[in-house]
Amino acid sequence: MTETEADTENGGCDHGYAVTDCLWGTEPEPLIAALAGYRALAGAVVLDAGCGEGRNTAYLAGAGAKVTALDVSALALEHARRCWPQLDGVEWEQADILTRPLPEAGYDIVVCDSVLHWLRDRQRAIAAVRLLQQATRPGGVHVVCSFNDRRLDYRSHATPPRCLLADAELLGFYAGWNILEHHDEDTVSSHADVPARHYHSVTKFIASRPFAGALG
Repeated sequence: MTETEADTENGGCDHGYAVTDCLWGTEPEPLIAALAGYRALAGAVVLDAGCGEGRNTAYLAGAGAKVTALDVSALALEHARRCWPQLDGVEWEQADILTRPLPEAGYDIVVCDSVLHWLRDRQRAIAAVRLLQQATRPGGVHVVCSFNDRRLDYRSHATPPRCLLADAELLGFYAGWNILEHHDEDTVSSHADVPARHYHSVTKFIASRPFAGALG
C-alpha cells in the first residue's frame, strides 16, 4: 500500500490528529445547527458517517438524538472519547462506511461532513452516497459538506483531499431528493497541522429523502 493509499484508508487526517488533542474544535458545523429548523432532533436516530472527533455528534446527542458515530480513524475516535467522555446516547465505532453494513431505512438523519473529498475517487463517493441513502428512512434528511473543485489552495497540505467534484455534481447525487438548503461557499481555515491560513470552496446542503421514488 502506498503512502497516499494508507492516508486514505485512515481517513486522510491522521497526521493532523497526531499533533494535537483536538484538530477540528468542538463547535458543530453550522448546517448541523440549522437542522432543528427542518425536523425535531430529540429522539431522532442519527448516523454520523465520518464523525471525526465528534463535534457534530456531540451537538446532536446534546439535543436528544441517538447517534451512531462512525469513523475509519482510530485516532479520531480516541480524541472523540476524550473530548466527550460523558456523552449519553452515542455509540462510537471504528468502521469504514463503504464496508460496514447499515440497516436499510434505519436512520432519520445522516451526517456526511468532510467525508466524500477524502475518498479515493468519484466511484467510491457515489458508492458511499448510495449506501447512506439506502440507510435513510423516507422523509429522513442528509447533511452533506464536502470540498468542491471550484477553489483549490492545498499547497501546505501533507495529504490533500483526493476527490474534488463540482458543486453541481455533488448536488446531482441527490437527484429526486428535496434540497432544503444549499450553499457553495469559500471558507478560510487554519489548524494544527496546517497553521497557515488557506481557502477551501465547500458544497453544503441539507436534503430530504422523498416518501416515494428514486434514491438519487
